[in-house]
Amino acid sequence: MKIVNREHIDPVKWDKRLKECDIENIFQYSWYLDNCAENWSAVITDDYKTILPLPFTKKLGVKRLYPAPFTREYDIIGDDFSWAEVLPLIQKEFAHLSFRSEKSGLLDQETIRSHQYLTLENEFEKKFKTNAKRLIKKGQKQFTFRAGLDPSLLINLFEEHVAHKIDSVKKEDLIILTALMNTALKNEHGELILAYDENQALVAGGFFLKDKKRITYLKGAAAEEAKKKGVMYALFDEAFQRFQGTYKTLDFGGSDIENVATFYRKFGASNRNYYHYELDQTPIWFRTLRKLKK
Repeated sequence: MKIVNREHIDPVKWDKRLKECDIENIFQYSWYLDNCAENWSAVITDDYKTILPLPFTKKLGVKRLYPAPFTREYDIIGDDFSWAEVLPLIQKEFAHLSFRSEKSGLLDQETIRSHQYLTLENEFEKKFKTNAKRLIKKGQKQFTFRAGLDPSLLINLFEEHVAHKIDSVKKEDLIILTALMNTALKNEHGELILAYDENQALVAGGFFLKDKKRITYLKGAAAEEAKKKGVMYALFDEAFQRFQGTYKTLDFGGSDIENVATFYRKFGASNRNYYHYELDQTPIWFRTLRKLKK
């Protein structure tokens, strides 16, 4: 068990290990990490039997483990080591730890997070709430849906209708998101669904990541007037119909924001918990500089 820097990681062996394992975690592929993480290394055993990615930043010589943008959590793939064994190694490497895992009780500072998912089993539509069924039908009458190949169309919608509502979204995040979607499409791990109104104006879109038997909703946006007419309900139903049969689960990507989670639950989605951990061992001078910067 050792920490290996990105330049010494073989992406072919890394991604092969992910494809062969039972765990479905799109966020851990090398191409995904290359797009989203400022830097990343990994804990790896011989022949990539057991792997764990470690995205990090480095400022003023201080290395900080962090959740890369547009990711949720990372799993240990393999059984050559456990979190209990790897945490001391990570603490020596990074002055600040911020990471998410499906495992609870790893550190004292633990925050429960949640995301929603829907099992695309037979007759899953029976789980839809009455309001969702009504808005799906309403949207289907007013919008048409097509697959897209240009993520910038979705980014433009997002900038116009969503970005100004979210303080944490920065210009550089949208650059990362655009590159990520382009790479996912190139690697056949992504699908962009676009919605057009009766005048063939683009009014909504959603991007979905594909891995094994799992679909993960990455990002979406819609014009306000189209949202009122049920466009996002109809767009998700379009996704369900496209992916049912080939995939078993649609992962909504998750939200602790109650109104967003409520929207997902109207499709019959279930909650799944995961855990966020923080451990700050950075020098006092570094913490002081960060506070001054804020």
